[in-house]
Amino acid sequence: MDNVTFETVVSDRVLTIPEVKRGVYILVRLGIRILNNRQTPLYFPSHVHSMFPEMIAPDDQLMLTDLHSERLSKRIESDYVLVIPGEAVTFSRDCFLFWIQNRKKKRERKLVLTIPFPSEDVYIFCPLYPGIYQFRFKYNESHESIKDFYQWNESTKLNNIWTGKVLTPLVEIHLVEP
Repeated sequence: MDNVTFETVVSDRVLTIPEVKRGVYILVRLGIRILNNRQTPLYFPSHVHSMFPEMIAPDDQLMLTDLHSERLSKRIESDYVLVIPGEAVTFSRDCFLFWIQNRKKKRERKLVLTIPFPSEDVYIFCPLYPGIYQFRFKYNESHESIKDFYQWNESTKLNNIWTGKVLTPLVEIHLVEP
């Protein structure tokens, strides 16, 4: 898109479902790789609200996710990364596949994938089952977001902030039983 390439990054495409025990999880790295093919440097956002994860279940249905946020996180200058022409940046998160216990029915558990961000925001997909899922990010930076950024950071003026909306390519993730 506009001489910028976006890729979906998945560290492991085959994940063995962890055993149903407290404290046991599988770590997977999910992210976006951005290559700047333009002639000018560009700033790209790494903020939680710029990287919305999407997961398609084995039945081809788009899974709903919740964003659990402990606080309102304002964009700050370090949320933007400068990428010079011909270079790439990867924004990735350590994500966790594990079982959660139902608060009311202690014997009932659900397999979940959580995608935490440093600002205490967490995207959660559940329930998960063995099968082939497809994963990608909806990457977005709007002119309104940039106006909000400048409103909160009046002394900062970043030039050439990338704006747009992109769906990164779908990547398969296989959840398999041990």
